[in-house]
Amino acid sequence: MSRVEWVQLWDGRRWPGRVRNGLPEFRFGQAPAGLSTRRQLRERGLSRGGQEPFARLTWKREQRFAWLYVDDKAKTKRTPTNKQLAAVNKALAARKVCAECGPVEHFVRTTDQLCGDCHAAGVTPTAGGTDAWRTVQAWQDEAADDDTDGDRDQASAAAERAAAALARTEDRLDTAASAADAAHRDEELARWHDDDQADRLAAERADSNYQTDWDERGVA
Repeated sequence: MSRVEWVQLWDGRRWPGRVRNGLPEFRFGQAPAGLSTRRQLRERGLSRGGQEPFARLTWKREQRFAWLYVDDKAKTKRTPTNKQLAAVNKALAARKVCAECGPVEHFVRTTDQLCGDCHAAGVTPTAGGTDAWRTVQAWQDEAADDDTDGDRDQASAAAERAAAALARTEDRLDTAASAADAAHRDEELARWHDDDQADRLAAERADSNYQTDWDERGVA
């Protein structure tokens, strides 16, 4: 354990603390004013502003620690606009597109862009993905390259197009599922009809045999 010494602060003050790996270290409740953790900055609506940590705060016998940042170098957190939030949400929705089977309920894998079911089944993605998947990914790439205010509008429009494409794909899937369900119901009805007809024939044969036995007993 390093010894306590006078540490030179960023504003010229000197403060008792330790130096570990070139950074000042203070125990909980003993850090100088003007330093804050990321959580403390966040509670005041600030961010570290890209600065590196100035010191380290330790507690619980130095088993826990947090980085300390200079308050004067912190910056006000940017508040995203409604368009930016909408674009982010739609981009996240676009990530729920499997490269093989299309829209799914969960995020796809980042390595092969497959959903969990396709990956578990050992599916090999179609080269380049399906047409719908390639379209959505192109729009995502387009949105990721946009940085200016005007470009953000384009990114939002791209995200809206992606969401519309997903909706159309889901509609097609629902239609296909409905058709499959209808075909399954028709097969079930046909099988039930055949079973009912077989039961009627069996009942008629049983009645015929009973009547024959009764006639034979009457003759005797």
